[in-house]
Amino acid sequence: MADTTSTQRTSGWAKVFGGVFTARVLSSALVLATVLLLGRVLGPTRYADLVILLSIMKVAAELVGPALDTTLVRFAAMRHADRPEDALPYYRTILHAKLALVALLLVGGLVLAVPLRDLLLEPGHEGALSAQAVWIAFAGAAATVLWGYAQAVYQAQQRFGTFAGLELLNALLRLIFVGAVLAFVWNGLTTILLAYVLAGIVSAILAWVCLPSFIFAANPGSATVWKEMLHFAKWVLAACCFTSIVQRVDIFLLAAFHAPKTSIGDYGAALQLTLLGDLAIGTLFMTLLPKASGLKTGVETRHFLGAFVRPMGLAAAAALPIIVLSGPIVLLTFGPDYDQTAKLFAILLIGTLFAMGSAPAGAALYGLGHSRAIALLELAKLVATLILGVIVVPRFGVLGMAWAIAAVKGVVGVATYIVASKYARLIAPDPPEGLGPEPLV
Repeated sequence: MADTTSTQRTSGWAKVFGGVFTARVLSSALVLATVLLLGRVLGPTRYADLVILLSIMKVAAELVGPALDTTLVRFAAMRHADRPEDALPYYRTILHAKLALVALLLVGGLVLAVPLRDLLLEPGHEGALSAQAVWIAFAGAAATVLWGYAQAVYQAQQRFGTFAGLELLNALLRLIFVGAVLAFVWNGLTTILLAYVLAGIVSAILAWVCLPSFIFAANPGSATVWKEMLHFAKWVLAACCFTSIVQRVDIFLLAAFHAPKTSIGDYGAALQLTLLGDLAIGTLFMTLLPKASGLKTGVETRHFLGAFVRPMGLAAAAALPIIVLSGPIVLLTFGPDYDQTAKLFAILLIGTLFAMGSAPAGAALYGLGHSRAIALLELAKLVATLILGVIVVPRFGVLGMAWAIAAVKGVVGVATYIVASKYARLIAPDPPEGLGPEPLV
């Protein structure tokens, strides 16, 4: 009977993951279509400036936003299933934090626009972008933060159909807005970036319209809720800050060391081609976190980790032909102008596979409440990337940066599984034999 129940739960999770992943694959296809359209229209040099602006937007949005989302899912998911009203203080607490973050991003964008432009965008050359473009990137980050709150609510409530639908809608709107700008009103990169941001604002509005009304009831939370969430979230916040920076520190290092714009364009194109792997990592984490939040014992945790060894191995095997065919893939997508992208894509994909393999371990650590371990691992990744980047970029350019990223992701990915296994053995206690709950996966 226990085996049957476990099989049913595994099948249920597989259906949820399959549905969300399918929707996100379709979303990624739309995002990739947008990127390919821009890459071919702009060419490597102008595309490099757009990559830098979008990197600023991504880092600004993800410094704190995902940490708040993860904290919300972790606490609200445990309560919503039994008594939805018990989750209300957590929804409201994170809502207030998100609104404060949006205000901070908008003001911070005004303060940092000129320094970031001077550091990363070479303002002296002909056709250089204005500081206004950098502020627009921060506004896009604010819209992303609001959209992320709605998605976190749906994730906590395990309303993955709505979650997936909004992912698809967001990508579709971006393609429509960018396509319209290119077709009718294109007047430089600033208008393209503005199209990205407007698409994000519309997506955020639609996502909030679909939120359950009880979230906005008069319940501001309590000091106890803040304290409980902050105890967990302080390390999640640190981890997300480190993760956000490390995801695009390679672009910033290349720009700061004045790598050729064509090379940065090639590198940015390679990053976009690894989108499917990043999509799988994000989907794994989002669908596993609500279940990982219920892990209580070593038996459950070891079962949780072991259930994904074979799927991760199959994913790695499936990626091998993509690595071999990286040349034809780049020629078909971005075209012959991106001559270094094939090598960069193959190298970066190796690192992405290691990151994908560590996603269940990361979810388990968060679910068990060991967010400090994740923060320290992400800090190690950031420090290692910075040190290697400073050494290799001046000497080897984009190829050196790609190998540095792959190596760091590989080492930290293995370390994440080792740490999760350690906590499963030493921290999460096993119940007396025969009295444990059913495995979650």
